[in-house]
Amino acid sequence: MTQVAAVAAVAPALGSEPWSDVCSTTLTPGRPEDVGMSSDRLEDVFARIQRRVNDALFPGATALVARHGVIVGHRAFGSKVAGSDEPVTLDTIFDLESMSKVLSTAAAALALVQERVIRLNTPVARHLPDFAANGKGAITVYDMLRYSSGLPMDNQCLDEDVETAWCIMAETPLEYPTGRSVLYSDLTYRLLGRMLEAAAGEDLHTIACERVWRPLGMNDTMYNPPTDIVERIAATGYSSRRGCVVRGEVQDEQDFALGGITGCDGVFSTALEIAVFCQMILNGGAYGGAEILRPDLVRQMKKNNTPQVTAAATDTSPINNLLLTPKGLGWELWTRRFSNGGTRLSPRSYGKAGGAGTFMWVDPDREIIGVLLTNHGLPQPFDEIGWNRMLDNIGCAEFFDGVINAVHW
Repeated sequence: MTQVAAVAAVAPALGSEPWSDVCSTTLTPGRPEDVGMSSDRLEDVFARIQRRVNDALFPGATALVARHGVIVGHRAFGSKVAGSDEPVTLDTIFDLESMSKVLSTAAAALALVQERVIRLNTPVARHLPDFAANGKGAITVYDMLRYSSGLPMDNQCLDEDVETAWCIMAETPLEYPTGRSVLYSDLTYRLLGRMLEAAAGEDLHTIACERVWRPLGMNDTMYNPPTDIVERIAATGYSSRRGCVVRGEVQDEQDFALGGITGCDGVFSTALEIAVFCQMILNGGAYGGAEILRPDLVRQMKKNNTPQVTAAATDTSPINNLLLTPKGLGWELWTRRFSNGGTRLSPRSYGKAGGAGTFMWVDPDREIIGVLLTNHGLPQPFDEIGWNRMLDNIGCAEFFDGVINAVHW
């Protein structure tokens, strides 16, 4: 079978499914007991976040828990800048790093599929000709979305001008045969975002903003926040290249060097607006009166799109969980050993981590949304030990396990 034929066999056929299959639940505040949860147990969850802030494991955080469309807890902790007296508030905006892959890139890609601007089996090189180099001409949007393109994790080009950097990244050789494995790749999503911009004739911020964020009322979700709202933004870590603590700019150096709008990182948002996005997915693609993604596209987005790998073989450490385990389109999928969503979510759960210390998980069986945003900052160095240390400092698994522990029925 040729590579093109193999892609056609694997890429899902999506139709124009009616919106009658979706609900329009919107998030409203309420009591945990109204949706079968314990106030006391949720208070324990929040107290544990506060203890970590008190122990200076990270400067600040916001956390939100919702069930059946009811926000049962929304709290703020600590400070926006380490050592400052600027308290985090419920509307504090955080650098989401790789959560951008879901909130922007994957959602934008499916919105363009819905508009028939692209298809899941569209070759990336059709809109990004340099990408065809080194035998990559048949790699599709679908391959990229499910982290199975064959590209390496990254190819940093920090000392090149922007256009040269994009060319070098596009021409990067494959590390493994397309579709054979899973490898979480910033490079893959960076290039996918670039391709979507070429296909739509708009930058990624505009694509996501017009088709997803603004229809959902996500007015505090953006790339490159304007300087006049910097006081609302939580700072992350120190940048030796920029010579300052990063605040209001994406912390990742490669994405900052490319202008801050990429498919990999760069989105900023609040816990509430992330929860709105998650509720839209939980609803089947709609929220209130806004119809964002067709139900079939949402189902495709959150299902296991990587049957070529198994959790049993790949869920062997926290870093391997991120890099190698089964994936949705953009989403990480829950596994029972080393998921950053803990050990107690239901098997169909899906979520996403951001490298500076942000997390969102959706448990569809219990209809629970959990969002935990911190300004921990990117691990230094960003290696296995650094990743493990960040997860331990933040206690993301403890947070999500505690949320599930608060469920009575």
